[in-house]
Amino acid sequence: MKNPVIVYNSSYNGLSIIQELGARGIPCIAMGYKYSVGAFSKYCKFKRCPNPLTNESEFVDFLYQYCASLPLKPVLFPTNDEWALVTAKHKTYLEEVAYPCVANFETTNTFLSKDLFYEIGQQRNYLTPSYWPAEEMKEVERSVYPIVAKAKYKSVPARIDAGSINNELRKNRLVVLNNKEELERYLYENKSLLPHLVFQEYVRGVSDNMYTVGVYCDRQSKIKALFTGRKVRGYPADIGDNILGESHAVPDYVIQNTKKIIKDFAYTGIAEFEYKKDTLTEEFKLIEINPRPWSWIGITPYCGANIPFVAYQSMLGINVEPQVSNTKAGEVKYVKVYQDFFNCLLRYRFNYKPWHMSYAKWRRSLKAKKLVVAENHKRDWPILFASVPFLLAELFTQKI
Repeated sequence: MKNPVIVYNSSYNGLSIIQELGARGIPCIAMGYKYSVGAFSKYCKFKRCPNPLTNESEFVDFLYQYCASLPLKPVLFPTNDEWALVTAKHKTYLEEVAYPCVANFETTNTFLSKDLFYEIGQQRNYLTPSYWPAEEMKEVERSVYPIVAKAKYKSVPARIDAGSINNELRKNRLVVLNNKEELERYLYENKSLLPHLVFQEYVRGVSDNMYTVGVYCDRQSKIKALFTGRKVRGYPADIGDNILGESHAVPDYVIQNTKKIIKDFAYTGIAEFEYKKDTLTEEFKLIEINPRPWSWIGITPYCGANIPFVAYQSMLGINVEPQVSNTKAGEVKYVKVYQDFFNCLLRYRFNYKPWHMSYAKWRRSLKAKKLVVAENHKRDWPILFASVPFLLAELFTQKI
């Protein structure tokens, strides 16, 4: 009998973990307060739970009791920011009945709060962009423009008006301000949001200049698996989540910077370090750290660094030799094929014309030695159908 895994929330990052581990005969539970695409995988069972954003204590008690009811301790994989933060906050309690694959609360909260992390990043030279809190913006010199305004976090802590604030924060995911006049107008029009915003140096380029260093670190903060890759296309093109990604090397100083942060914070668990290469200076800047599995972690098993499986084994105390991705640039690609097809043939026409292309050109852009298709991976045929309504919901939410 194998220790089960509980994956929550089970969007595409959770789906990749379910498919990789489930195909190995490891029992998988997709947990959520509502269905996500991964809940329909043939490799898992779905378990409904309270929403941790609105019912934190109820969720933690539910998770504890559910883990305690299983014959073997499960490995817990929280796969988005809010769930990772709640799990980290109650990690010691949950360790009584499970193996939570997450860092401690202080580290998780610091990485997820851009103002906290950028301030530390400037002090310790973590390659983060220059950063200013909202109250200092009127003193910023004209020579630093353009700058960007962005949300400190993807969602505010649970509160009565969180819904309306979160909607506004999504609209302010990245706003480029080209001069002092634009800044002053922005500050005036967004007074109520200023406590939730940070301002930073603008790193030029769109999403194909985004690079990932993905890791799993054991309880002693030793890197047991390390992957490097690049976004090829995101949506929206400038700031969007990865839709097509590929294996790709990064400069050694980027790897060393990542290792320095892991050591300084004694990091444990899975994390994605997102760097952006400035199109003018060609310098790599650390944009953010996601202290949990990321959206295209499903590429890693084919690049010589199987992060989901290494994490599972290590969390159970099995000694694993370190793995480092060893594939050439573009040799392995990961794609959300439905989304990428629709984006390239239609949506990029209005969002980013250089990526608007014919069907034949789109097919050629997917050419790789190994292509991992999110919707048709490990012969997980239910996802072929289940992903369609989720795509349609996203399209209409974003007004296509």
